[in-house]
Amino acid sequence: MMKLFDFHADTGYAVMKRRKEGMQDIITKDQLQKRLHGGFSWVCMASYFEGSETWEQMQEMIIALHEEIALCKDALLVKQKADLMADVPLHAICTVEGMCGIKEDVTERIDWLYDHDIKIASLAWNDENALATGVKGNPNRGLSELGIQAVKRMHSHRMIVDVSHANEKTFWDILAHCEGGVMATHSNARALSDHPRNLKDEQLIALAKQGGMVGVVCCGAFVHSDPLKKDIAHMVEHMRYLKDLIGIEHIALGLDFMDDYDGAMGTMLTDLNEPSKAQRIIAEMRNQGFDETQIRMIAYENALRYLGSYLS
Repeated sequence: MMKLFDFHADTGYAVMKRRKEGMQDIITKDQLQKRLHGGFSWVCMASYFEGSETWEQMQEMIIALHEEIALCKDALLVKQKADLMADVPLHAICTVEGMCGIKEDVTERIDWLYDHDIKIASLAWNDENALATGVKGNPNRGLSELGIQAVKRMHSHRMIVDVSHANEKTFWDILAHCEGGVMATHSNARALSDHPRNLKDEQLIALAKQGGMVGVVCCGAFVHSDPLKKDIAHMVEHMRYLKDLIGIEHIALGLDFMDDYDGAMGTMLTDLNEPSKAQRIIAEMRNQGFDETQIRMIAYENALRYLGSYLS
């Protein structure tokens, strides 16, 4: 079985949802086996905030996720570079999707995120907030002065800025102020599927020039607009397109399985709707001519190299 690294899973959301239902040890009971069965050894576990949450709600989810990782005897919270190669079944990397709640005391709150082992974060989800503008916000609005301050503080901590949900102006503003890591954790190529969350060729090229990564996502609309082509084969076509455009060393997986969202399973690929089936991606990569070295690079090696370069 090929080992896999996933740059995006909404595990923090799942933890809060299950806790409200009275469950504990959620990662062990609800997450672990389907991840291990799919071959995942590294998972970026995002605490997701759609735009209305307060700082206290952000803290609550992040702390709850830490507690659940600690309860899982088969998972390790990644704090430093050496943890990436620890002998454990599942390596948990904490990330944040949307930072709507840090508008007061930006510097201190990013310091808190850093102290709580957040390694990657996006400034906004699809919303427009005090820091930045997501894909559903004003297309003429990008980073605010607070957003510029946030990017600089993140980079001072070697936290990676995620541009997957940023609108195009915010994307370019982030790159203009980039002094450290920047990547798209879960986006595909706009040339193959004209979805606002996918990146145009010039964005992909610029991201690669900054040394960044693109995590290929398996949500159906990001793969193809034709319902008959929302499948693994067309997802792998995005990998082939990216390989030719920006080079295989900039491609990873950021799958964003929606299995923890009620009613969202229909948004996934017809032949890939939850993590336990992820080895089908590897089979299709072989079918489309990727060799074993290239497959390992996309499956986990590129991600380990990239994330490891920002950890002490």
